[in-house]
Amino acid sequence: MHNGPLAGLVAVCAGSDIMHPLGALAVGAVAGVLFVQLFTLTQNRWKIDDVLGVWPLHGLCGAWGGIAAGIFGAPALGGMGGVSFMSQVLGTVAGVAFAFGGGLAVYGAIKAVLGLRLDPEEEFEGADLTIHKITATADRDSTW
Repeated sequence: MHNGPLAGLVAVCAGSDIMHPLGALAVGAVAGVLFVQLFTLTQNRWKIDDVLGVWPLHGLCGAWGGIAAGIFGAPALGGMGGVSFMSQVLGTVAGVAFAFGGGLAVYGAIKAVLGLRLDPEEEFEGADLTIHKITATADRDSTW
């Protein structure tokens, strides 16, 4: 319930100084819908374990906001101007590429040195019990 409005805030941040309030409302509404759709897709269809929805919330909605600043910041749509659509697209693509490359390098190094996954039995039990020795739910006793 809280992530829809938060998605709107994340998206509006990129152009909050140049967008008309109605443009910001449109950007936030699109971001809210994008988040809900992509979070559901990520969890249910792609089976990616992103419980908090970090990728769709900050990644996708942030990218949308960067591009939307070039659209809704235009004087023709009530914005302050001083920004072009293509510069926003190029800057957003560059930011996504930098983040992806940095994440690939960091997680690649961790995977090579320590490994990223638990063994299948530990995965079944869950990281709460395996690593932290605590339960995530009240119905499971920790046996310690």
